Amino acid sequence: MVRFIVGITGGSGVGKTTLINQLYEEFQGKVSTFSLDNYYLPKEDQIKDENGVINFDLPTALHAENLERDIKLLTKGERIVQPVYGFNNPSHEKSVIYIEPRELLIVEGLYVMHYPFLRNVLDYSVYLTVDKALQLERRLQRDVRERNYKEEDILYQWHNHVLPSYDAHVRPYKKDANLIITNNEKFDDNIHILMDKIHEKLDTPLL
Repeated sequence: MVRFIVGITGGSGVGKTTLINQLYEEFQGKVSTFSLDNYYLPKEDQIKDENGVINFDLPTALHAENLERDIKLLTKGERIVQPVYGFNNPSHEKSVIYIEPRELLIVEGLYVMHYPFLRNVLDYSVYLTVDKALQLERRLQRDVRERNYKEEDILYQWHNHVLPSYDAHVRPYKKDANLIITNNEKFDDNIHILMDKIHEKLDTPLL
């Protein structure tokens, strides 16, 4: 049964996955993750920019109806099946994962707070920030290593898609988050506030 739903958002490369891994370590056996990354529409259904390049950094890049359907099932206590989006990595294509509704449900992604149907189910929201230069460096390393992208393509996306979309669809919700955590060399002390908050919720006996 889901007892506490935490949304984790922020720009690309801010450390959402790293934070989630720490939560799994802290709350072993009690965590499941609902990732927006697994709801990208097929390439043929994506919007292209003026140069004919697909812009994956828009809320319209995701299948919102499937997102809404699955988050409702999870919050009702039902298991869901997600196809894993490959991000140009053949080893990830056509695989699926099963998500169980455990006590702590993490909802993570760029647009966690953009979609009202997601924002409204959150019990607590965390917004991650990082120095912009470090953020780009992390994205370059990740996309070259894990997603088989070329550096020039990554930089094009960064300047033409990532930053404009962040300013329009992600950053405006920073002021509404319950907690802001900065992740430069490491997470700042606010991570302890998050851990304590989750412990408070999960350690409270059910009536």
